[in-house]
Amino acid sequence: MFLRLSSFAAAALVPISLHATEHEIETYGTILDTCYAAATGPDDLKACIGQMSGACMEAEEGGYSTLGMSSCTNAEAQAWDRYLNLEYKATVAGLRAMDTEEAAYFPEFAKRVENLRTAQRAWITFRDSECGLAYAMWGSGSMRNIAWASCQLEMTATRTIELKFLGEEMR
Repeated sequence: MFLRLSSFAAAALVPISLHATEHEIETYGTILDTCYAAATGPDDLKACIGQMSGACMEAEEGGYSTLGMSSCTNAEAQAWDRYLNLEYKATVAGLRAMDTEEAAYFPEFAKRVENLRTAQRAWITFRDSECGLAYAMWGSGSMRNIAWASCQLEMTATRTIELKFLGEEMR
């Protein structure tokens, strides 16, 4: 027997009020953009993680409140997600070129794009489950929103960096 959750019960499992405002992304997104553009290697990009949300928390009134920290951190997670999508597309393009070249002689090995797609879908499921756990660990406490946003930020940024340098190996 399967238990079907009502939409209300299902919604209770997902963090509430974590949608970053356009203001935060527009105001502080350039911090990440500048750092990302200047980075020459994985360590440089890792150093970018948290700069945008830190500046947001520092400058915004109530930035260090639970809501402020959640909102600033979620805004940076969304900004990293934008880069994740760009790096994924670039990596797919590089892998597709390699698959096309190899398919002429060894079609059974020309499965890079297919494998990346499978890995990325599994990674998204893992990230969301892992962050759901981080959220759940705080029970009804207000820290759950910060835990969710921080997890999303850290995992999305880390995966973006992985994809960027995987793709660059092929370019």
